[in-house]
Amino acid sequence: MIMFLVTTVTGRDLRGIVFWLMGDLSTPVPTGLRWVFTAGLFAGIGAIYTTAPDLNLLLTGEREAIHLGVDVTRVKLVVYVSASLLTALAVSASGAIGYVGLLVPHAVRLVFGADYRLLIPASALCGAIAIVLADTLARTVAAPTELPVGAMTAMAGAPVLIYLLRRGMR
Repeated sequence: MIMFLVTTVTGRDLRGIVFWLMGDLSTPVPTGLRWVFTAGLFAGIGAIYTTAPDLNLLLTGEREAIHLGVDVTRVKLVVYVSASLLTALAVSASGAIGYVGLLVPHAVRLVFGADYRLLIPASALCGAIAIVLADTLARTVAAPTELPVGAMTAMAGAPVLIYLLRRGMR
């Protein structure tokens, strides 16, 4: 469907679609949709953060968490739906900026540990900082031409993904 749409547009719209596909922060969220984004953002973050103590217990394993009183099915559902909502909001606003969700939480976990009560807000803050840094690089590296921010995050994230995949194969 995306390829069909790309072949039917011309000129400036084509450049906008291609940049959105690679990740672009230059187009703001339409004014009429800002309240939807804000409500979805707070709902998703709030739902995930309320599961932080249960996620900490899940680190011990599902069976142990169940014995400690965690409703594992509910926690998984809340986290999956909330993460999907937050991902959908981010992608609809900025396109596919890849690797941030892979790179940042791993780095934050190394620095702050595995406690989700700290890991969730720290990952969100560090992810925002990483995106701002990547966008700044994208705007300045090849100035006056602007690179898609997704290209900058891919250059940092792809080697980390390869490292994690190789480490997992051992």
